[in-house]
Amino acid sequence: MIQQPPPPWEQVRPYAAADPGFRLNPDGTARFKYAGHFVDVLVRYTTEDDRTEYSATGDDDNVIVFATVDVEGVTFGRSWWVTDWGNPYLMRDAIAYVLQEAVTKAEETVDKAAAEVAKIRAKRKELIK
Repeated sequence: MIQQPPPPWEQVRPYAAADPGFRLNPDGTARFKYAGHFVDVLVRYTTEDDRTEYSATGDDDNVIVFATVDVEGVTFGRSWWVTDWGNPYLMRDAIAYVLQEAVTKAEETVDKAAAEVAKIRAKRKELIK
């Protein structure tokens, strides 16, 4: 049997002791720590209404995995992925993908905001001189 490497995340809530390396609360939520960021995850079955926005249908065991990085009630990064609830390896891949993408988007958003603030401060300093 091939041993899986440990996941690149730490699950904060609920405790995850079983394969595929994560667990969900009964309402489909979980919280992870990834690259130093807290990421909230929601997993729900797809519906016909998801056809337009997520290219998904309410067929079989399809679920959408959502991830968000929020700070003080403001969302800085989010991601989603459609996968098969019945396949733990695809679920693990989906969790890994949305965690990484949500954190990357959050860091990019903060970097852009910091650069903009730096420009404003530099301009203000020029005006004060």
